[in-house]
Amino acid sequence: YLIDSHNGQIKSQITSGAWAVRGVDRVDVDKRQVWFRASGIYPHQDPYYVHFARVDFDGSNLVLLTASDGTHQIEYSPNGEFLIDKWSRVDCPPVHELRRVSDGSLVCELERSDAQEFAAAGRRLPTRFVAKARDGKTDIFGIVHWPLGFDPSQ
Repeated sequence: YLIDSHNGQIKSQITSGAWAVRGVDRVDVDKRQVWFRASGIYPHQDPYYVHFARVDFDGSNLVLLTASDGTHQIEYSPNGEFLIDKWSRVDCPPVHELRRVSDGSLVCELERSDAQEFAAAGRRLPTRFVAKARDGKTDIFGIVHWPLGFDPSQ
């Protein structure tokens, strides 16, 4: 919400939707923008993943700076025109992407980690799943950690 600092009254709602703001990273008073982290902003992704975005004080011009299916950490270029987005999830080792700050578009993938050594050691990455809650409507997101030497026939 945009709050009037003189009287404490709400001037307007800045963000809305079926997602949660996880934290405000920066407020640019000159450009009248809020830069923030959000979860659940992509309906087809796990709602616990953290993404980055910005929006104008009046709630318009929402720009999603990250998009890939995972939790993100970002670092801005010195000139502020680009960002390096490092994202991962339990079944995907870190991926580094170069993105434009102006619109969040992907410039290129910089590096993708692999889990070959992990697999070669007999390990298995966790498996993500989605199941319906008792109400038959609510999605429950979870992961399965497989024991070392797991044999599904036993």
